[in-house]
Amino acid sequence: MKKQDIIKKIEELFYAKSFKEVSMQDIANEIWMKKASLYYHFPSKEVLIREVLEESFENYLNFIKNIIKKWNENNFQELLKKFLDFPEKNKNIFSIINQNGYEENDEISEIIHQKQKIIFETMFIAMNAKVWFNREKVFLFFALIQQIWKKKFSYSRCEVDGKNLLSEVESLFFNSSISWKK
Repeated sequence: MKKQDIIKKIEELFYAKSFKEVSMQDIANEIWMKKASLYYHFPSKEVLIREVLEESFENYLNFIKNIIKKWNENNFQELLKKFLDFPEKNKNIFSIINQNGYEENDEISEIIHQKQKIIFETMFIAMNAKVWFNREKVFLFFALIQQIWKKKFSYSRCEVDGKNLLSEVESLFFNSSISWKK
């Protein structure tokens, strides 16, 4: 198995359970590898999570760049739906990193914060160019997405009409009395 495939499998495991809940033995068992072989690729659990985070970050960043580039700014609901579907569809831990307790390790926490700044700046530049969103509106957009993800996982049995939810979010960002164009 290639290292890239190993990293993807491990990311899926970390998506289901937090870093703290998973041992190196759990990881070895999940990918059908001897623990010693796993240590050959990753000398420690911290090295392993850094590499998984790096890969997950790159995938999330590429998703953001591609989705906004292709986005028809007249269809905000489509953009929002793709953002909301991305974590679960791709088992991407970076997109839900604030929900799984990965910030307990100071070194990993610093990496996460640096990468989040890059994601925010990328998103700000792209959305500002397309629909003139300022930093605060991009921040609110990300905060809203994070909360919806969190609620989606925490309150998955709540009955909410997905289409109505998307319409409500769209009206908050585009149909408010506050002008969003420069």
